[in-house]
Amino acid sequence: MTALIGSCAIFSLACDGAIKVRGKVYAQRASKGNSQAFVDELSPDSSQLTPLRNAQVTLYHGGDYSRQPINKSTLWQETCQTDGNGSFELGGTTSPFKSHAALVVEKEGYVPVTKIFLHEKLAPHQAIIILEAVEEIPK
Repeated sequence: MTALIGSCAIFSLACDGAIKVRGKVYAQRASKGNSQAFVDELSPDSSQLTPLRNAQVTLYHGGDYSRQPINKSTLWQETCQTDGNGSFELGGTTSPFKSHAALVVEKEGYVPVTKIFLHEKLAPHQAIIILEAVEEIPK
């Protein structure tokens, strides 16, 4: 009986996947265009960027891979705010199969950015986000 319960527990754990995204959010010191997001990609040199505190980072995930557009209302989500160094870490249980995920980063006074990426491994994803300040409209 104990073996049966243990087998069932292990089998049920095998039905879920996991996703984790770690990264940093920066503010652009000089205007260079739109906000940008890099997930598991080479990112630009961050030496001219300022870490951005209290940016809201939301990770949408779940569902199996599909070529259809992502419907955020059907996805799981986790949200956090960046710390004083602009760092964040999000994650949770997700589909055990290849799926799309979306990272949305917002902060008042900055242009928000959404990055859709493919999740197909257990290794954590690395993200660098660069937010561009909203230009004030001259009066």
